[in-house]
Amino acid sequence: MTVSRSTQALAAFAALVALIAGIAIFSGPGNQADAAPGKAVYLGQSNAKRVPLCPERCQSIVIVSGFQAKAGGIANAYKVPFIGKITRWRLKLGKPSVSDTRFFKSNFGAQPQAAIGVLAKKNQGGKIVYKLRRRSQVQNLSNFMGRTATFNVPGIKVNKGDYVALIVPTWAPALSVPPACEIIKVNGNERMRNAAVCDQFNTNNSWVASREKSVCNRTPNMRNSMAQIKVDSLSPYDCRFNGALTYGVRVESR
Repeated sequence: MTVSRSTQALAAFAALVALIAGIAIFSGPGNQADAAPGKAVYLGQSNAKRVPLCPERCQSIVIVSGFQAKAGGIANAYKVPFIGKITRWRLKLGKPSVSDTRFFKSNFGAQPQAAIGVLAKKNQGGKIVYKLRRRSQVQNLSNFMGRTATFNVPGIKVNKGDYVALIVPTWAPALSVPPACEIIKVNGNERMRNAAVCDQFNTNNSWVASREKSVCNRTPNMRNSMAQIKVDSLSPYDCRFNGALTYGVRVESR
């Protein structure tokens, strides 16, 4: 889930988010999940140029795990194409203002934090859930605001068909939504800055969050939100949002 410092900004963001219950991830042309074994791939390369929000229109991902269902028009962008291992991951971060930082710290934790997790899709009594098979160490992001944080990991094993998620136990300014989607006032009326460009972006970029369908549109807080961080835990990813999570993962074949 995402949170901005001001209630007005949060309401504006809600207006531009298309929320779709359920997870339906389809294959598409150019998907790196179709890559042959015997090589390394970079999951998330299609959204590598995305610019995270903050300080302008500052919003953060808070208390959630999520993975990109579609990135740059490519579906299954974070689905692992072969048996192998994760050797590196990186996260582009915005730089919140002093007041925004104070807000995030007081509401979601003193340290911005993130990790990555390996998810296996399961059918549990007719309901789709995801099992957290493995995860990286949780990283303190405090020294990386406004930069790209890169973390080498000692070969996290993955299977073909796994998904790699971003885990945010507290908060991280790691969301990209273009200026075209900003809600502005014109002659006293609210409208999107460039609806056509925003709609195109939303068609090509969406992510799913570790929340039940019934709470998709609730403002996240420490009482109703939780990142999937416990290995072997099961969680639904029933909430879909427009936008691009600004993480990438290097996967090497076995």
